[in-house]
Formats: sequence, C-alpha cells, structure tokens
Amino acid sequence: MDVTRLPKEQHEMRAIKGLFERAELQIFLVYSAAHLPIFLLSSARYWDDWSLSGASKEMLISVFTQAGFPLLGYYHYAVQLIGWWLYAFSTFALGYLIIHVFYLILKSFDFSKFDTKALAFLAAILPIYFARIAAINNPGLFFLLIFIFSLYIYLRSVSNKNTYTEYLSYALFIFSFQFNALIPSFLLVFFIAAFLFHRKADASTDPIHHRGYLSKFAYFIKRTAAIVLLPFLYAIIQHFLFKKTGMFAANYNIIDINFGTIISEIKVIILYSFPYDGIYIGNPVALAIFFAASFIVYLIRPNSAASATETECNGKGLIGIGVLLLGLGGSAYVLVGKEPSYAPWMATRFQALLPFGAAFSTLGLLKIICAVFPAKNPDRRHRMKVASFAGLIAVFIVNWWFVYATFYVDHLRQEAFADTIKNTPSLQSRNYVILDRSGLNAFDTMPGLGEYAGLHEAATGKHDALILDYASMTAYGGWSGFVGNFKRFLGAWSKVENAALDVPGCLYIVNRGSEVQSKWSYAVSVFIVKITDPERYSARHLLSLDGPYCQTPRQM
Repeated sequence: MDVTRLPKEQHEMRAIKGLFERAELQIFLVYSAAHLPIFLLSSARYWDDWSLSGASKEMLISVFTQAGFPLLGYYHYAVQLIGWWLYAFSTFALGYLIIHVFYLILKSFDFSKFDTKALAFLAAILPIYFARIAAINNPGLFFLLIFIFSLYIYLRSVSNKNTYTEYLSYALFIFSFQFNALIPSFLLVFFIAAFLFHRKADASTDPIHHRGYLSKFAYFIKRTAAIVLLPFLYAIIQHFLFKKTGMFAANYNIIDINFGTIISEIKVIILYSFPYDGIYIGNPVALAIFFAASFIVYLIRPNSAASATETECNGKGLIGIGVLLLGLGGSAYVLVGKEPSYAPWMATRFQALLPFGAAFSTLGLLKIICAVFPAKNPDRRHRMKVASFAGLIAVFIVNWWFVYATFYVDHLRQEAFADTIKNTPSLQSRNYVILDRSGLNAFDTMPGLGEYAGLHEAATGKHDALILDYASMTAYGGWSGFVGNFKRFLGAWSKVENAALDVPGCLYIVNRGSEVQSKWSYAVSVFIVKITDPERYSARHLLSLDGPYCQTPRQM
C-alpha cells in the first residue's frame, strides 16, 4: 500500500462525502427520485394538450390573446418548434428550481437546518398537483417560479435595505400575476412583510412595540402600502390590456368572491359529519375525521421534558403556517366561482401552491407525533424521528411512481384509441359517434371533446370527429347535452369544427379488451415490448369495439 497516496485519497473521500452532505444535492436527488418518470411521458398529451398539438402560430396567439395571455401563445409555439419533449424537460427543471428557491427562502428565516431541508423534501414529493404533467399547465410553473423568486428577492432587499431590488421584486410579482391563481396567494407576501417589519421594529430603538394597536396597524400599513396596491395595479393592467374575450369572455375563470361557495363547503362537511338520514362515509367526512384526529394529537402533551415540549410547540407552529398556506393555495379555486370537491383537488391546475402548505402541516404533525412517543434517550428519539421521516419520504416517492404509471396507462389508452380509429375505416366517417367506455383514463378524469378530437386528428388528419366519454355523456343527459355545454369551445381550437353536431349517427362503443385483465400488467408488458421489439407492439389490442348501433340508415 502506498502510504503517500493515502492523504490524497482521504481528501477525495472527504470531498465526495461533503458533496453528498450538501442540502442542495440531497434535495435534487430526492426530487429526481420522485419525478424522473415524467420523461416516460415526454410525448404524451393530456386534457387541453391536444388543442396545442399541431396548432398553428396564428391559432395559438389568437386563443391565448382571447384568454388574456398573448405571451403564452408565443411560448407554446416556440416550445413546439423545438419539440414536444421540451415540455417534460421544462416541467422537471422548473419544478426543481421552485423547490430550490423555496429552500433559499426557508434559510432566510429562523428554521432549523433539519426543518429547512425536511420542508424542501416534502414540498418536492408530496402527492399534490398532479396536473403539472400536462403541457398546457407548464407555463403555470414558470410563473410560480417567478413569484417565489420575487419573494426571495424581496426578502433579500429588506435585509440589505436595497430599494432597487425591492422594486424589482414588485415588477416581477406583477408579471407573475398572469397566472391568476397567484393573486389571492399574494396575501402571503403581505403577511411576511408585516412580520419582517414587526421584527425589525422590535429589534430597533424605535419604540413601536410600546405603541397601541392602532399605531402599530398604521405603521405596518404604511410600510406595506406598495404590496397592498400591487394586485389592484395588475387588475387595472389586465382590464385594459389583457381583457378576456371570445370564448373566454363569459365569466371563464374570472375572480368572483362568492362567500356562499365558501359557506356551502363548510356546511357540506358539517352535514356529512352529523348525518340525519343515515351514516355516509364520503370524502368530506373523511376530511373532517382527519382534521379532528390531527387536532387531538395537537392537544396531546408529550411524555418527556423540556426538549419535547419545545418540539411540540414547534410542530404546532408549523401546522399553523401550513393551514394558512393551504388556505391561500386553495382559495384560487373558490375565487373563480367554482365549488371545489375534494377528490379532484390533487389534479386541478389551480392548486399549484398547495404543496408548500402541505409540507409545513405534514412536518408539524410528524413532530408532534414523535414528541408523544416515549423515549428516555434523546438520541433514540432523534433516530426515531429521522427513520419515520425517511419512511414517509419513501412512501411519497413510490406514490409518485404510481401517479406517473397511471398517466402512462392513460397514454397507452390514447395510443390504442388512435390506432383503433386508424385501422377501422368506418370510424373515420363523420356519420358515427364513438363512445369511450374503456375506463383506462388516468384517475377517472373524463376526457373532453378536444382530447378525443385530437386523437382522431392524429389518426386521420380530419377535424370532423364526434367522440365522447361514456360517463361524461351520461352525466350531461346525452351526447347533445354534453356538446351543448361546451359549444362555445368548439371550433378549430378543439379540432371539432367540421363534426356533424346536429344529428347523431350510428354509435360505436369502445371497451377494454378482453385480454386486458389488469391494466398494470398490460402496461408493464407494453413497456418491455416497446423497448425490446417496437415493431411487434400493436396498441389497438388494448381495446375492443362494439357496434355499430344505428336507429336509421344514413347516407354517406
């Protein structure tokens, strides 16, 4: 053994160990472990993605100008010039950058090193906001990154007393408001600003902390006046420069504060919790039970001494912050006049900020639970906490794998649907209505006209399809009711402008194929075949076709 090389090898080992001990690298590795499977979906299209697919520059600019976001038309056109794969890459990269800036913001406050890293881990992998997978939602992450980066710049400007960077952060905030869901969440910036100025005043010689409540309130309002005015300034800019027109003009996602909707949500929870017509265990009562159980744990006193009490108090504080952030993150859905049901919250595009609130609440609850467990040895308690947290991280990572696997199955369904149409000549005629009853779509989200029309266009190059989800058609009282409900969105954007919408033709019903007993086993076998022998893969074997069912003969 060459002893002269030992110090150098030890130095290299220390350097490698130090690299892996860096929180930034650990956060990236945890984030990658959960989200790398998104690249399996680099060619997939979901929800309104089919409206983007193959759209001309003129159409993209026109539609997003109607929606009040002309810049997004150019953005989607530029991305598609490079390749659809860029959506997956951009979503992955933007998601990590958001978490990284979130970590930097946490470091600016008085959180411990463990809490800072743990909160970043949780925000990166909590099973929330699945809609990031869709290309149509990719710009939302871009605006969210600008928003959270603006907050970081603002915090730095206050600590460094730099007026220029402070006003730069205000400009970036206004730019990020193009993602309207960030406007109600801007209250977070006001709360943080009030906290910073309060702490600064208490630490200074200014006796502000000895004044009355009205004097304190006036002081904070004066210092945060610019922040309070920013959303109103953007509302003026949006009204005159980026007003919604065309198919988006009829109160489509326009902020409308409806307290009745908020009250109805509270009423739903109460009625399901105390039923008068029998016991019904649904999502609202399950949510109420969860909060009740959390509150009970919240009130339990720890079994150890001062260190555990401190942990408990810290956990309660984290839960309080988390509840505030969850409320701000979920408020966007209520403020556009929609009543959120609990099941789709994990998929809707409005809930981009929920992971941050969920991270605080989850870590706080975990701390309180660990404080309750008896442990005489502090080291043993710490190891128990770290092991519990590591197990939680592993569960969330595996959960994301199942999420991506579910969307992968949906991608296979889309391939099979297009393949079925392409290889069935009668399905390429506008005289037929096709009903999808395969049940292979992701998370039971009902595909819309645009998705099916996009699949039909991919198979035939035509814009004359009338294809509906069977459950959606039933929910709207038939195919005409479904089409009528979305009539204002029909046209070139939805790729159904030439469909025969007045009279239904013969019906075909698409079911799951007889050989597809388990969609998961099929997905695994397809994945293997696609890699090893792509020429042998035939997507249409996933589905079977029943029909036609015709009431009267039609002329071609």
